[in-house]
Amino acid sequence: MKKRILAMILTAAMSLSMVGCGGNNKQTQNATPTAEGGNNPYVLKMNLAKGPNSPYYAIWDQFCKEVEDRSEGTLKMELYASEALGNTVDMVEAAAKGAAVLQDCDPSHLADYVPDFSVFMHPYLFSKPEDIETLWKSELGGNMMEELEAQGLHVVTMVYFGTRHLISDKKIETRDDTKGMKLRCAPTKMWNEVINVLGGEATNTAWSEVYTALSQGVADGAESPVGILYDSKLQECVKHLSLTGHLIATSSIVMSEDVYQSLPDAAKKAIDEVGSEWPAINMDLVKDIEAEYTEKMLAEGVEVNEITDRDSFVEASKSVSNAFPEWTPGLYDSVMEVIAS
Repeated sequence: MKKRILAMILTAAMSLSMVGCGGNNKQTQNATPTAEGGNNPYVLKMNLAKGPNSPYYAIWDQFCKEVEDRSEGTLKMELYASEALGNTVDMVEAAAKGAAVLQDCDPSHLADYVPDFSVFMHPYLFSKPEDIETLWKSELGGNMMEELEAQGLHVVTMVYFGTRHLISDKKIETRDDTKGMKLRCAPTKMWNEVINVLGGEATNTAWSEVYTALSQGVADGAESPVGILYDSKLQECVKHLSLTGHLIATSSIVMSEDVYQSLPDAAKKAIDEVGSEWPAINMDLVKDIEAEYTEKMLAEGVEVNEITDRDSFVEASKSVSNAFPEWTPGLYDSVMEVIAS
């Protein structure tokens, strides 16, 4: 089963187009599933932040196909690249209000509805990609999912997005090396905390502007998985990739809880089964992407180095919980217990 899907994704990657699963790239305002009677399928639109040329696009194209194939004719899945339906924040909100869309997002977007979700973004919390699925499927994770459902959102899957590293204008080996460096991050509390853990100064810049920021010295470095760094051509601006490994990053797929509950049993079963299986399938593919794009970085003259004092970064991360009094008391320790068991 897993090998079959991997083979299909590799085939799909060779023939990427703007839309997968029978969709198109026109914007739509549909807010409910479409089933016009008889055996017509319900239409679910997946809004993807990644572009059609992203190394991650083919993974979600195949995800849609797999859900549709298993739905026994009850679902038609349409995939839209580059946030064609709207930006991620707006589409998560639309789903919470009942729109028939699926949206990929990091868990910090879900923290706007249930604050505990931002723990998935805690630097140096997860030690391996499997920890994401372990937490998601644990009793603790289940409680978080129930709270989110009460806010109108249903988690379809939570998967490994990649390990985030730092690309910058100088080699970083210890936390002291980042002192005074302006490191780009998104303008959220958790991302500012990530930069604090790295030891730099947070510079809030939109990702679409990060190339310019690095080129003009507005920022000295940026962090993300290697595939994203390369796809954004940041290796043209700075030539040091330091493997800080500060975050085993999570990507979530969410949809409307009301829409999910309104679907036929066969449709819900397909969503549940594929969503449950996808973390393992996705993990292998993302690891391949990371290896491939690290080699591409090297080929373009980027120096790739390990950090020599990981303990100093990890120690700095232990105070992150203090910045989140809205979390359930003891959340960090509870998560550590879950992933250690």
